[in-house]
Amino acid sequence: MEREKSPKLNEITVADKSELLCMKPSEEIIPRLCTLMQKGCFVKVQTGCSLRELLNEQFNISPEYVKHDIKVLFLDYSPVDDLDAAIIKDGAILALSAAMPGLVGAAMRKDGLSWMRTSITYHEQGGGDDHREGVLHVKLFNQVMADLGESFLRRGVYMKSRFLADYLERFDEEFWQGCRQITRNGDSVTRQEMLDYLKAEERWVKFSIQ
Repeated sequence: MEREKSPKLNEITVADKSELLCMKPSEEIIPRLCTLMQKGCFVKVQTGCSLRELLNEQFNISPEYVKHDIKVLFLDYSPVDDLDAAIIKDGAILALSAAMPGLVGAAMRKDGLSWMRTSITYHEQGGGDDHREGVLHVKLFNQVMADLGESFLRRGVYMKSRFLADYLERFDEEFWQGCRQITRNGDSVTRQEMLDYLKAEERWVKFSIQ
């Protein structure tokens, strides 16, 4: 499977300074926006820490939620059993999910039938990254997306501008009536102005909600 190219830190720095898009959605439409996390977004993290430290300390996900509700964790396409041994590296891909149905779901769970997937289970190889700033590709699925998606969008996520334009264009008029304000770099813009800007030139943007 081809890895989606992560933004470089200098591209993220540019987005942080001059490519900021923010929406102020009503509570009713936030769940629809959270589906963006299922498609996958990039976030800025400190590398060199364990997966458990990333979830608890950087993403502020409670240990109880990690233990009881996140049943499937994939790091670079491999299921993770030991959250303390898996080290976060720049450019890694992380997918989180609640329990999935069936035998495959049981096999992929961190507390499930691990003997069925021995050959694909994540194993740390070599030294981890130093503790430095990096970029992580995050995907959330099913109930985890519903529970945590909003917190990631409030934190701010990075993506290609045309990807975001394609995603937002699929929403109907009822959705947009629930969007109280759109800003670009702090200045109010209309929906069409935002879409025209996103489609005009491919660039990395930072998207958030308030």
